[in-house]
Amino acid sequence: MAEFDIQQLVLVSDATNDAENLEHLGPTMKDVYRNNKMKPFLDQLGMFIRRKEMEIEKMCNSNYQEFVQSVDRLLKVRQGTVDLKDKIHTLNTDVQLAGKELTAKKRELVESKRIQENIATATETLKTCIHFLDLANRVNVQVEARKYYSALRIVDEIQVIHLRSVIQFEFARHMQDCVPILQHAIKDAVTTEMKEWLFSIRTSQKAMGQLAMDRMSSRQQRWRDRSSKGFKLKTSHNVNSAVEAAVNEESEVDILDADQVKIDFKPLYQCLHIYDELGQRAEFRTNYAEDRRAQAKLTLSSMTSSFNLKDRNTDNFESLLQDIVGFFIVEYIILHSTTNFRTQAQLDELCDLVTGLLLRMLSEGLEKCNDPDMFLNVKLLLMLYIQTMESYNYPVSKLNDLLLTLFRTYADQLETKFSANFHKLVDEDDYTPMLVENQDEYNLLQMSFRFREERSAARQGFPRTLPFSKVVPYCCEDIKQFVTQFYRFVEGFNQEQNEMDELVKDSLDTLLIQHVHSVWLKKLESRNLSQIAQIIINLEYFQGACADFEQMLTELRSTSDTTKISLQATGLFRETRRSAENRISELVNSKIDDILELAEYEWLPSSVQEMHSMYLQELVSFLEVVMSATLLNLPESIRTFVYYDVLEHLANMLHNIFTDPNVKHINQNFVATFDMDVRFLEKFVATFDNANVAMTFLPLRQLITLLLSENTEEYMDPQIRSQHYAQVKPDDVTRMLEKLMTAPVAAAATTQEKTKRRSWGKVLEWGGLKSSSS
Repeated sequence: MAEFDIQQLVLVSDATNDAENLEHLGPTMKDVYRNNKMKPFLDQLGMFIRRKEMEIEKMCNSNYQEFVQSVDRLLKVRQGTVDLKDKIHTLNTDVQLAGKELTAKKRELVESKRIQENIATATETLKTCIHFLDLANRVNVQVEARKYYSALRIVDEIQVIHLRSVIQFEFARHMQDCVPILQHAIKDAVTTEMKEWLFSIRTSQKAMGQLAMDRMSSRQQRWRDRSSKGFKLKTSHNVNSAVEAAVNEESEVDILDADQVKIDFKPLYQCLHIYDELGQRAEFRTNYAEDRRAQAKLTLSSMTSSFNLKDRNTDNFESLLQDIVGFFIVEYIILHSTTNFRTQAQLDELCDLVTGLLLRMLSEGLEKCNDPDMFLNVKLLLMLYIQTMESYNYPVSKLNDLLLTLFRTYADQLETKFSANFHKLVDEDDYTPMLVENQDEYNLLQMSFRFREERSAARQGFPRTLPFSKVVPYCCEDIKQFVTQFYRFVEGFNQEQNEMDELVKDSLDTLLIQHVHSVWLKKLESRNLSQIAQIIINLEYFQGACADFEQMLTELRSTSDTTKISLQATGLFRETRRSAENRISELVNSKIDDILELAEYEWLPSSVQEMHSMYLQELVSFLEVVMSATLLNLPESIRTFVYYDVLEHLANMLHNIFTDPNVKHINQNFVATFDMDVRFLEKFVATFDNANVAMTFLPLRQLITLLLSENTEEYMDPQIRSQHYAQVKPDDVTRMLEKLMTAPVAAAATTQEKTKRRSWGKVLEWGGLKSSSS
């Protein structure tokens, strides 16, 4: 090493000037002194000098001049070496002094650095502890600020990262024990906030339910308007069907976008996130399900206590349904905005629970309700509720079954209500033609009951008398309401509706038959001709109204069947009208019989009466009143039927009197007197100006004419007989001629009388009469 230093020193001295030598000499000498190698250095320097001297001497021997020069140079070098040695000694002394100072300062510096490092370590440790404690404090701050996830992340950071660096401290070990407590506190805080949120959204979810049901109501109306234009849509598709959903899709708006609904689901999502981070999602899922189940029960139980239909007010019920709908819309949103939290099965189970409680509440509330209007209001609300729930994919089969039960009860109550109305209307009817005061009344009447008037009647002004009594339009209006309310109830039903159409038809038939027809049928037992005549008119118009009822049922039916609906009542009204016509004839005939009982004839009078019998005057007066007043409003066809039937009965009764088998003898005076009576009646019948009615007396007229004929033998001529006596029965001819033949003959009988008797005898002996009789 010393040799290396000397060689280096020589090389440097050769290459640089003295000033630079000194600069390089210092570090070299410093290394020698630092390594404590002065003696080896000096020994090497001496050896180097001797070697150089030998080299110089050798060089001198070869070249003296050069040698001398070299010696000079060496001397200079030697002198330089001596100077250098002195400088080295001086430098060594200076270095020794400086080294001692440096060593002392170094010791001071090392001590200072150690102290500084200790301070830095302490400072860093304090900073770490302060940061740790600050993090621990920030947990509470974040919890108070409801930033639970940040608080949980800080706890995780403390546990995973910072605890290890300060675990040697007692407070850190205490903090390590408190980490689960902090996590539980965060969980409790976020759970409390979530439960507060569940409590706070009750108002909002009710508003959401109200909005959803209002939208469904608008949706129902849109579909009702659209389906009314297409029969297949009406009968084949309801609200929430695939077709209706496709049509409604363009009008549908997310309910959460509505201004009326302000629900922030952040507390729930935040709570779910925290439980996820804690690995306790299953616990939260279970607790949430229990809370919602309890909340649903509480909602229903709180409403049940105030649910009362006796005051015919459904506001509480509507509010309850809105609350339930809002409740389940919230669940629907949560189901579709989370993963592995709520399942459709859980929601369906909860819905079934609520439905069961709702069914029980309705059953108790409607148990003693006898108001069909209340049932209809409940049904409309239930249908709105069902279709709203169905639109969110909730099960509604039990509610549909309830609707069917309500429908059956409603049908019974509706029938009871209208049957009472019909009984009252029919019983309280005055059975007089209805009077319409003005055009407005007339127009209202036409709206409830379509009827046709004759042109002459239609041209009349007001007040105007209509043929039917007021019971007809009133009953028709009630029937329309009955059918309309029926179909309003079944609107929206998803079940097969043929049976409902049949039920409506059967119920209407029952009403018409048992509560209209039967009452009128019973009133036909009355002997009041005016009342019966009015019933006939009412029946005729009601029979026409039944055709309108059948058409209305066909148009309103809920299926696509185009077969025309027929009511049994239509046929019964027709039959009852005939019965009423017969009843009028029966009553008139009875009166005729009563009057005819007053008839007294002398079978063998000595002369012919000068005028008709007095009982016939009473009879004709009665018939005139009946024909011109009582039966005046009856249709022409019915009047003709009654006239014919009554006059035929009268003719038959007179025929029976005339041909009474108990009378054994009569004379020509009796026949002439009876002829006068018959002519009086024929004159009355002629006023009807009806050939068919006039024909009722033809058999009697032909018989009397034959008996009064001067030539009775003409009866034996077939041609004359067919022309003039076709309606005469041979038995009557025989019986009457025998009575005339066996009657006592006056002693002073005229030749004409004797001729007649011979003519009668010939007719009696005529074989044609006997054969005709046989």
